[in-house]
Amino acid sequence: MMSVEWNSFFAKRTKNITGSQIRHFFALTEQPEVISFAGGFPGNDYFPKEDIANSLVHLVREEGRQALQYSPTEGTCDLRMVLSEKMYREGKPCEAENLIITDGSQQGIDLLGRILINPGDPVLVEEPAYIGGMSVFKSYGGITLGIDMDSEGPIPARMEQTIIRWTENNKKPKIFYTVPNFQNPTGITTSLKRRYEILALASRYNLVIIEDDPYGELFYDEDIPLSYKALDREDRVIFLGSYSKVLIPGIRIGWLAGPGQLIEKVTMAKQTADLCSSSLGQQLACKLSSEGFVDKHVNRLRKLYRQKRDVMIDSMEKYFPPDINYSRPGGGFFIWVNFPAYYPSSKELLDLSLKQNVAFVHGEGFSSNGGGWHSARFSFSQPSIEDIIIGIRRLGNIFYEVEASYSVKIAGH
Repeated sequence: MMSVEWNSFFAKRTKNITGSQIRHFFALTEQPEVISFAGGFPGNDYFPKEDIANSLVHLVREEGRQALQYSPTEGTCDLRMVLSEKMYREGKPCEAENLIITDGSQQGIDLLGRILINPGDPVLVEEPAYIGGMSVFKSYGGITLGIDMDSEGPIPARMEQTIIRWTENNKKPKIFYTVPNFQNPTGITTSLKRRYEILALASRYNLVIIEDDPYGELFYDEDIPLSYKALDREDRVIFLGSYSKVLIPGIRIGWLAGPGQLIEKVTMAKQTADLCSSSLGQQLACKLSSEGFVDKHVNRLRKLYRQKRDVMIDSMEKYFPPDINYSRPGGGFFIWVNFPAYYPSSKELLDLSLKQNVAFVHGEGFSSNGGGWHSARFSFSQPSIEDIIIGIRRLGNIFYEVEASYSVKIAGH
C-alpha cells in the first residue's frame, strides 16, 4: 500500500504561507495558570452577552427569513446603509454601494491581496507591522518592505527612499498597508501631519493605501486624527473596518470601503471564497448599530480598557528596570516594549517568562527587515487588572535577574 506524499500535491504558492507566531500562543489562553499578554483579544468579561442573546432571539423569531438565509455577496443592504451613514458621520464619506461586508477585516486584507498582488510585487508596510497583514501579502508572493516608524508614525523620507530604490530596480511599489490608529503592534498613532505627507507621497508615486482601522474607536485620551480615507481626494484609499474589537469577534463581521471598480473585483473574489458572510452576524451587527447600542458599548469599553492600559503602564514603571522602554498608547490594545541591547533576545526572555506562567509575543515576527530581536508586544485587553499587576511583577523579577547576571558577567571580565 502506497501512502500519499502530500508535499508533491501542494501548490507552489503554499511555500509562501507561514503560520502566525501569535496563533501559537492561543492555546496558552486556555490554561488558567498562564497570564497571557500575547493575544490581541477583547476582554471576555466585556461581551454584552444578555443584550446579544435578546437580539438573537428576536432576529431568529421575527426576522428568521433574512437572518438564517444566504445574503448577497456584497452584504445586506441594511447593514451597508448603516455603515455608510457611520462613515459619513466620521468624515469618511462612502456610499453603501462602495462597501462590501467581509468576514472580519482579515478577510478584507486577503481579498485585496488576491486582486492586487502579483508574485514579486513589493508591498510597503510599517516597521514593525501587523503579522496578519504581512502574512497575507507574502502568501500571494508579495515582498514586504518595512518603513521605519517614530512616535509620529511611518517616516516619509524613509518611505520615499524605499520607493525610489525599488523603482530604480524596476520593482515599483504600488501598495502601502497601514494600521494608523493605535497600531498593532506598537500602539503608535500616525499624526495628522504625517498622514498628509504620506498621502502626498502616494499621489506623487501613484500608490494605493490600505487603511486598516480595527482600533480607531477605542481611544482613551483624545480623538484620533482624520483618517486617510477622510483626507483622500484621489480615490486611492481603501478602508477596512471591523466589529471584532468594538462588539464581538465571534460574528466575524467587518467591511471594506473603496472605489466602485475595486469593490466589483473584491465581490467576485469573495464569491469564490465564501459566497457571503454570516447573515445572522450581519443582522445582529445591523440591529445593534442602528439602535445605538454599539456606540454606547464602545463608550463603556473606552473606560474599561483605559483602566487596564493605565494599570499596565503603572506596573511597568514600578516593576521593570529603568533601562527598559515602552510605548504609551492613546488607545487600542498594545504596548511595545524595547529591551536593552545587552539583554538576551526577546524570544529567550519569553522562554524564561513561560516558566513563570506569563506570556507575551516576541518581536521578530512583526519585522520585515530582520529586526525585533530586542522588542516585544504586550496586550492589556484580556487579562484582569489583578493578573496584569501580578504578571508584570513576575516579569520585572525576571528582567532584574537578567541584569544582575549581566553585571556579574561584565565584572568577571
